[in-house]
Amino acid sequence: MKIGFISDIHSNWEALDIAIKKLEKEVDEIYCCGDIIGYGPDPNECVNYVRKLKISVLGNHDAACVGRLNYDNFNPLAQYAIDWTKENLSRENFEFIYKLPLKINFEDIGIVHGSYRNPLEEYLLTYNSVFSNFQLIDKSIYFFGHTHIAGVFIYSPENNREIKYLSLVKGGEIELKSNYKYLINPGSVGQPRDGNWKTSFGVFDTNKNIFKVYRMDYLVEITQKKMQILGLPRPLWERLSFGR
Repeated sequence: MKIGFISDIHSNWEALDIAIKKLEKEVDEIYCCGDIIGYGPDPNECVNYVRKLKISVLGNHDAACVGRLNYDNFNPLAQYAIDWTKENLSRENFEFIYKLPLKINFEDIGIVHGSYRNPLEEYLLTYNSVFSNFQLIDKSIYFFGHTHIAGVFIYSPENNREIKYLSLVKGGEIELKSNYKYLINPGSVGQPRDGNWKTSFGVFDTNKNIFKVYRMDYLVEITQKKMQILGLPRPLWERLSFGR
């Protein structure tokens, strides 16, 4: 079985459209690690697609847009985009987002937006945060998003406290071994922050135990033009060109 993983779409339909056209030709199912909305110009188009998927979890921007998370501590640009999204999100899509779970667990894998111990707000960026979550998860593989950075944390319980990291900023793949634990981020579909502006998404081949990240060009200038026309803040659309 092949499973596509998308995350942090952030209302960027042009990026999502490229990702799903690739994935739908290759995978059996597509799972979403959250933050479908926020920042971008097409919240309803993106939610309409994700509603068709079997699996999706709640992201922090999703939660903020539907009143499940206070966003007073978000930066002013993010707050502006959330307020705009709240005004433009359809009732059906609001209800879909509101009901999304924080985590989903299968026999061998788990899915969350931020982290296992704090699904909405913790960023898996530091050694302490990553190590602490490895101690908590009871699955060999956990998929997450939130950081907008494509890569894999690798932990061997037999190797004391050593954690290795494989960057997938330019794409690439990794074979997952049975005696390790993995925290895997497929990167951001709609707003990468790893220095690579190209849309990012992943495929997990459960038969071969291989996870692969794709980075693909999309029509970023169309997304940017939409954001300009809608009056969304300039820094939000400018940074799409730089992957930050």
